Amino acid sequence: MLPLIFFSNNAHKAAEVQAILGQEVLAYTRLLGRVEVIENGDSFEENAHLKAQALYPLLADKMQDFCVLAEDSGLCVEALNGYPGIYSARFASIQADAKAIMAGNFTPPTLSASDTENNHKLLACLDALTLSESVACFVCVVALCGRVRGRTFQQSFRGECLGKIIKAPLKPNTFGYDPLFIPQGYSQTIDTLKEKNQISHRFLALQQAQEFLKTFKGQERMD
Repeated sequence: MLPLIFFSNNAHKAAEVQAILGQEVLAYTRLLGRVEVIENGDSFEENAHLKAQALYPLLADKMQDFCVLAEDSGLCVEALNGYPGIYSARFASIQADAKAIMAGNFTPPTLSASDTENNHKLLACLDALTLSESVACFVCVVALCGRVRGRTFQQSFRGECLGKIIKAPLKPNTFGYDPLFIPQGYSQTIDTLKEKNQISHRFLALQQAQEFLKTFKGQERMD
């Protein structure tokens, strides 16, 4: 089985990815130590590829066949004109009010914030716009960058989970914006759903990535 090296410093996210794929996913820090990547892309796709491409040359001298798996994900809120989007993990660090954020009139944040801080920022934006809910979409882009028998490959896959955000009480130890997001067709927030890993944006992107890797390995056996 092709080793999957996951670029993430988020233990919760790594566990979720491993549960979805149903196979071991190695944290890159076990092989390389911590690697810092400036996520200055203009899209989820660009940021995911930046991370995958940063790890690939560092692993190329250590391993023969391997695949780097990186992802970038976030919440796009219609009432905020698609923000926080690629700034989802840094949303609370944006020094601007809801109307300025809607207009894109802010300095891109560089500092990460806690999930609780980001949720409070989002709730404050809803309050400022006098809204109790808004159409929203979770987006995940998975980027693969790997090598098998000397052949390199690079690909990306996008998954989206449509729904809405609501004003709801925050809970301890929840992940991301999950306690505020209700998927389309449901009446509960996604953090309370047992089937989260079968409907999430991350599942939809990883499912495509997994199918791609199966096809690639099938081709490899025919060489």
